[in-house]
Amino acid sequence: MRADLAALTPEALAAMANVGLVKRAQREIEAGQGPKVHEDENGVVVATFPDGISTRLLPGKALKDTPCGCGAKTVCRHRIAAVLAYAAAAGTETRPPWEITAEEILVWLGERVTLVDAAEAAGVEVELGTNPPIARFSGCTVRFLAGADLAHARCDCATPRCVHVPLAVRAFQRLSAEDQARGAVQVRLGPPPKPTIPAAVLADVEGLFGRTLARGLADARGLAQAREEVRAQLKEYPWLDGLIEDLEAQREAWEIRSALHDAGEVRRLLAEGWARVRAARNGGEPAALLGLGEPLEVPLDRARLLSLGARLSAAGTARSLEVLFWDGATVVSWSVAIPDKVDPASVIAVAGTPLGVMAGGQVLSRHLVRLARRTIEIRRGKDTTVIPQRGAWGDIPAPFGFPGPSALLADETARPPAFLRPRARTAALRIVATNGGVGGLSWSPGRQTLSGWIEDEGARLRVERAHEWFAPGAIAALAEALPSARYVSGWLRESRGGRVLEPIAVVTDRVVIPDLAPAAPIPALPIAAPEAPDLLGGALGRLESALDALAQDGVLSARIPPLAPALANVGLRAMAATYSRLEAARAAGDLGEATKAFADAAILVALARA
Repeated sequence: MRADLAALTPEALAAMANVGLVKRAQREIEAGQGPKVHEDENGVVVATFPDGISTRLLPGKALKDTPCGCGAKTVCRHRIAAVLAYAAAAGTETRPPWEITAEEILVWLGERVTLVDAAEAAGVEVELGTNPPIARFSGCTVRFLAGADLAHARCDCATPRCVHVPLAVRAFQRLSAEDQARGAVQVRLGPPPKPTIPAAVLADVEGLFGRTLARGLADARGLAQAREEVRAQLKEYPWLDGLIEDLEAQREAWEIRSALHDAGEVRRLLAEGWARVRAARNGGEPAALLGLGEPLEVPLDRARLLSLGARLSAAGTARSLEVLFWDGATVVSWSVAIPDKVDPASVIAVAGTPLGVMAGGQVLSRHLVRLARRTIEIRRGKDTTVIPQRGAWGDIPAPFGFPGPSALLADETARPPAFLRPRARTAALRIVATNGGVGGLSWSPGRQTLSGWIEDEGARLRVERAHEWFAPGAIAALAEALPSARYVSGWLRESRGGRVLEPIAVVTDRVVIPDLAPAAPIPALPIAAPEAPDLLGGALGRLESALDALAQDGVLSARIPPLAPALANVGLRAMAATYSRLEAARAAGDLGEATKAFADAAILVALARA
């Protein structure tokens, strides 16, 4: 049996060609117009079609390199139909990539196999998913479309037959049986990481944060030269550089009194910055903490982007739409401004397609670029098309896709806090299978919020969405779709000590994008029971407000209330002690100690909210 062909799923074939060709081949087979296939003694699969065309699938050859009587130089419908027909008859037993041998790697890569040893000796971090097999490096992703068959291993870097594929194989071979069952795990090849960012650079970054806090964001304009001097040292560390850029964007927004300014975001950025610097100084992996080695751009050739939903946002009266996609390796986003007084669903996006169609479909393109923060650019509209999708999200692996709440919550517990993860706009997106729909829908008139839950195996995940003026049809669309949902995608966040999923798309018998639904009245729903007072959340909120004021107006200048007793009363003793240190340092005019206490308090709050 040709295990390499038996392992090629319709999704894998679509990644090699396009969904349209796969669907056409499936329709022809269902209509009785598929090929007759047989395998000869040399393992060659011969497929003969009713119109006389013959396709030969050769062992060890990529699908595009096998001969077909139609003369096509790329993956054609005949090759696809031949694989589908053979796989249907042969079953799906296949070797996993961790069973690939060193001899197979040597045959596949040739004398360049020494480059694999050199890359491993330098040390490399790999995030692995086992169902389906996928390996994520800092700048690219390897997918094994046919298990252990190297001819169908695909990497999205620009080098053919690259070292990433054998590195991925070696990483898979390090997994224990328990790791393989977990579905997602981090592996390091080579020696332990060595600190590669100079201590002086970390000190300069920390110094910039301290000077910003000393002045307060409101008076940080005079730090422009210092900021540029620090950023000039961070070209290899895009996450630190991006963080400083985000701080400057907040300062500019405050200066022009823009609605984009958020004092809480300033405090969160400072906490994240100090946390990353401290972790790097204490021996943390620079690639994971600072983005070392993360390419600024990754061209995506023959990309297929599966839409996972869209979210409207507004700053004042200005609106924008962010569309989230699965690119076969990770989640990426694409944003577009929405003109005033125009229905967002009708705005023409790419390839002459309205946003309402694009946000619920999939994009096929040869001209995409993935940026370091997991946003994408469509460089040219040519060779870009938009086609429908069925909402087949079950194959999206962790850390984005999950079969239910228990798997999602277990994965979140095993990961570092959000502010130490890779800096990506899409990092908090999750897709969860509901296994019977979202239950317990209710409406809170006071909070103007729709709530429900997804349950499995005793684990429960809250689903919650607030009404917003710029998405007037979202609540009605969600109330209709959630009870029959198969999958829900949305932003995962913390609320009242638990995880909450804020939905941006629902898969029923179609893909529902609530933010693009037409305006509709909120339907009659059970009224949510009043929530018990959240004493812990209230105390955290008051602490956050005090820290926000310090970040805005200066750590020694801003006025803040005494909060230590209230924090201690709800069990937040470490925060109470840190706040007392902060108050004492401010009273003594000790800028250094006040800055350190602020950083400690801001990180403690971030951990509590993680």
